[in-house]
Amino acid sequence: MAQLNRLHVSDPDIADAAMLCRFLIPRPALATLRARSYGTARSWAQWLHLADLLEGGLRTSRGTITVATDGNPCRSMLERHVDDFLHHSGIAHDIEPAYPRHPDLNTTGLRADWLLHDGTYVEALGMPEEPAYAAKVARKRELARHTGIPLLTLTAEDLNRLPEIFAAWLPAAPATGGATTPAPF
Repeated sequence: MAQLNRLHVSDPDIADAAMLCRFLIPRPALATLRARSYGTARSWAQWLHLADLLEGGLRTSRGTITVATDGNPCRSMLERHVDDFLHHSGIAHDIEPAYPRHPDLNTTGLRADWLLHDGTYVEALGMPEEPAYAAKVARKRELARHTGIPLLTLTAEDLNRLPEIFAAWLPAAPATGGATTPAPF
């Protein structure tokens, strides 16, 4: 209601649209207040998830925005599948680590999808056949090579091989004397 008093719209037919626009305008000065009030800054997808509005995901032209089991926001179902695998397999991971700046290869603040505990960057390549996307991936690969960052790239074809691909990062299973069943993902 306090927001309504700040609107300067004389036409009642567009008041709702004006209010929605006000909600969508980023206000960086409020970031500190939000973090203090809610404990942490959250993405739009995380707020939708908290409001129970993202259960099936939000379909966009570039993928489905959803939230993984561990609460990490994901921009595609491929990302969610990989994130859920990492979480259920006990592989520590941080989301969206920044690549180092580089005067030619990274002038825009490129980010990876995940960072593993040993410094490996992981990318889920959802649209490798799209030229602009492929060019960005090529820049990331070159940047990783140039800076010595270990980089692991995944495509949808890799989903059935995740235990094999991430074998080096899987926590050691306790000796039980019998067969173990991998965690579901």
